[in-house]
Amino acid sequence: MSQTRVTMEVGNDAVAVITIFNPPVNAMAIPVIEGLMEKFEEASRRNDVKAVVLIGNGGKFSGGFDINVFQKVHGTGDVSMMPDVSVDLVLNAIEECKKPVVAAVEGLALGGGLELAIACHGRIAAPKAQLGLPELSLGVIPGLGGTQRLPRLIGLPKAIEIIQSSKPIMSEEGKKLGLIDAIVPSEELLEASRRWALDIAEKRKPWTRSLCRTDKIGSILEAKEVIEIARKKARRTVPNLPQHQACLDVIEEGIVHGGYHGILKEVKVAKELVIQDTAKGLVHAFFAQRTTSKVPNVTDLGLKPRQIKKVAIIGGGLMGSGIATALTVSNIFVLLKEVNSEYLQKGIKTIQANVRALVTRGKLTKDKAEKALSMLKGVLDYSEFKDVDMVIEAVIENVPLKQRIFSEIEEACPPHCILATNTSTIDLNLVAEKTKSPDRVVGAHFFSPAHVMPLLEIVRTQKTSPQVILDLVAMGKVIKKVPVVVGNCTGFAVNRTFFPYSQGAHLLVNLGVDLFRIDRVITNFGIPIGPFQLQDVSGYGGVHGSLERIFEVVPGSSIHISID
Repeated sequence: MSQTRVTMEVGNDAVAVITIFNPPVNAMAIPVIEGLMEKFEEASRRNDVKAVVLIGNGGKFSGGFDINVFQKVHGTGDVSMMPDVSVDLVLNAIEECKKPVVAAVEGLALGGGLELAIACHGRIAAPKAQLGLPELSLGVIPGLGGTQRLPRLIGLPKAIEIIQSSKPIMSEEGKKLGLIDAIVPSEELLEASRRWALDIAEKRKPWTRSLCRTDKIGSILEAKEVIEIARKKARRTVPNLPQHQACLDVIEEGIVHGGYHGILKEVKVAKELVIQDTAKGLVHAFFAQRTTSKVPNVTDLGLKPRQIKKVAIIGGGLMGSGIATALTVSNIFVLLKEVNSEYLQKGIKTIQANVRALVTRGKLTKDKAEKALSMLKGVLDYSEFKDVDMVIEAVIENVPLKQRIFSEIEEACPPHCILATNTSTIDLNLVAEKTKSPDRVVGAHFFSPAHVMPLLEIVRTQKTSPQVILDLVAMGKVIKKVPVVVGNCTGFAVNRTFFPYSQGAHLLVNLGVDLFRIDRVITNFGIPIGPFQLQDVSGYGGVHGSLERIFEVVPGSSIHISID
């Protein structure tokens, strides 16, 4: 079975079940695409087949086109390695098949996986299946007809929103939008899909080709107005990313000249975008992010991560309250410790405001927000630290203060407790100098605002236990961060890069360049926020400490700076 990428079985009901087998997510690798072509051609010509069901093995429909192909194109520069799946398979073999095809969607149907599904003549889904077109996040556009079929199935405004955001929706929302025909329990999915396919074949249900539909598009004038609104938003939010505007061009082509012309333009533009620097950078970042989970001499030792259920945070300021928010919304109980009642109440109110803001932005339901706030408790001493799994110190950048805190928490916490600091620049060996168990000391460096920014720097010393690192990596994933393990050096990874950047900005100001102009040039270049605005939102306490270290790290260095 491991050598067979696509299988087909014809049942007594004359329904051919074509199954994609390519674990873990049934990605559409080249052998899968070839197998699908072969099986659909076979199903089309066999007289004992009335209808077809397309399904993925192992509880997942398909995670989409194999992104490894993008890497090969980038390595060789040969865009011909991109197969013409949109026309050959999705349009001709599936949508134009003379026998009805129903997609049985479970787990996920993302990218090319969803495009396969919406080319079918019906879609039955299991509960909580993820549906989305995330291609723009990789610098390309949907290339298997998604720009043409999705608007025709659910309407132009919602389709543009889903494509431009690269964020998935659940099958329940898909059912309301008309993307999914029915939702059934997982154990009934295949049987229900077979019945639906036969109902289409025997004309008990309509046979619909999504590329031919126009009922949800509206007039060309109305569609152009919707697209123009989307263009303005893209120019405002992602001015330096070409794929967003290119995608809207392709959608408009299909609206004005018809779905088939839209498909042809989609194929052409997708191949043009995949070899641009934007796609190269975003695809590299995609794979780099996934390699962060593999840490030599940590993740390859056969250790199992310990579950972190209760965390104490020392300091309820900007960083401490943000970290507490990230933990509580992920169902981790938090003790927030401050030096007095005034500071403690201020920290709790900040956390409450953070959670309410997540609700307002639609990132959190009210029920989950209430649960998150119930996971928070404020304290003024260490008496309740006796059963915590981790402590995260988030006080000001002051070495003697941190050393004192670590000596105190080592005594107050259980032996298994991880002792973490949120320091951005201080040597962890100094922090751990007064402790008896330096193997438990680790850096957990969040970025402001900590409940929003995805990166988590995990800083290890020569003495930090592999188990501690593994536990923190696992917790980072639980709270939806990207955990990156780095060494213990000045500035670690991010601030070591940030130092010369910030130094250059300050040198320019001292030379008389307007700081607003500097920020404007930086944002026009493509960085979301300028160095001085970043200092405003980060707070000058942390910035001052970092700036003190900039000139320690690069004394006498020279930086070439050009402002147009």
